[in-house]
Amino acid sequence: MDPASPKRLSEEAGPIRFNPADYFTFVLDQEIRDAGMPGGYCGFVLELGGEPDLESLQRRLDLLLERFPRASARLEKRGKRYFWIPTGRRILLERHRCSDGDSLRIILEIFNRKPSSVEPMPLSLHWIAGEVGGLLLLNWIHPLLDARGGKILLDFLGSNQPEAFRESPSLIEEKLSQWSLWKKIRFFFKAKSHNEQANSLDSSLPTAAEQGKQSLRFKVRRYDAAETQRISRLAQQTTGLAGKTLYYIGCFMRAMEQAQVPVAKEGYCVPYAFNLRRQNAPTPVFGNHVSCLFARATRSQVGDRDGLFAHLLAQYRQTVQEELDFAYLPLMWLGQWLSPARYAKLLRKQKSGGELSSAWFSDIGDLRWGKEGFLGVPVDGLFTLCWMTLPPGLALLIGQSNGQLTLSYSYLHPAVDESWLERVMKRMDAELLETVA
Repeated sequence: MDPASPKRLSEEAGPIRFNPADYFTFVLDQEIRDAGMPGGYCGFVLELGGEPDLESLQRRLDLLLERFPRASARLEKRGKRYFWIPTGRRILLERHRCSDGDSLRIILEIFNRKPSSVEPMPLSLHWIAGEVGGLLLLNWIHPLLDARGGKILLDFLGSNQPEAFRESPSLIEEKLSQWSLWKKIRFFFKAKSHNEQANSLDSSLPTAAEQGKQSLRFKVRRYDAAETQRISRLAQQTTGLAGKTLYYIGCFMRAMEQAQVPVAKEGYCVPYAFNLRRQNAPTPVFGNHVSCLFARATRSQVGDRDGLFAHLLAQYRQTVQEELDFAYLPLMWLGQWLSPARYAKLLRKQKSGGELSSAWFSDIGDLRWGKEGFLGVPVDGLFTLCWMTLPPGLALLIGQSNGQLTLSYSYLHPAVDESWLERVMKRMDAELLETVA
């Protein structure tokens, strides 16, 4: 065997312990699996204007495994903690040809694959060839890495300087190590109080279903450059640069309400991530480096557009002033010692017993590939998708590429009524572009 082979390097790497956010996402992954669905899989889809050099792409996958053994590791519980155990299994580029032009069908087939008896890889890469160009799908399990990490991984695969990408310690554990015990305790009680507030408002939901066989589906809404600029300008005027994510969330709440949300309760609660990664940094690649925040509003607040955004912005400013973005880190650290079932109950259930999240949400931000595109091939567009728990059965994923905003709606079928979702999307258009009657 080559002394520098991926298998040997993987064996040398040893077990890699979950960080607090990895376990957070693992618990939700287990909830999805326990409901009979494949798991917490996520996907980035690059729409390429031509076919990249597939042999070069395979070589880069081999280099990925050599540099980052976690890429093909398996999960293992040791004591009360979970670890990635590197296996050295080669990640093969999976090639598909779409003869009928329905490449989206192939993506759904990949996402809806039944678990096999063979332990699945935590990450896979698929080339779906079309008549001109095709789709490159990066499919991974959420405990492996977050969305920003997915973008960095794609950057690694397409970079001329792969040596710039490296593994590094957990940003969450790095932050926790900087704090005194008393600061951790103070933050813990802040987060506990904030979480209790989130649990006190019964959340409206996009479906009444809580079980039954489901399949993942998705709808994509793209906005052209002019529409994207208008949305960006309105967001800045409404919530400011720091609160751009809040503009999307507020519009989403209003769209669900105006489309007559199927399970109307007291209000809406939409979780969103606070990312500890440095902007444009090529490291760390793997692991989750996020904390959880909540946007909450009563139905009467949602009915008043100006009042809603003022409320969400005030809520966000309080979050920053009280450092609630960091306060959840000690809470997540303690959560590692709970069983998945018990932790899941704390993450998902309100005091009333209902689901906490009205929908899942992620703002991935502006994803750029530059003039050279991906391995020299132009990136014409991008969309994303993910599995989620039931309820809520609906996730809105937002990203921007080439100056164009894309909204990807992932949902569970038949739990979420498609005609209702179509109404939500139309109302979302009106809210984002402020063409509200």
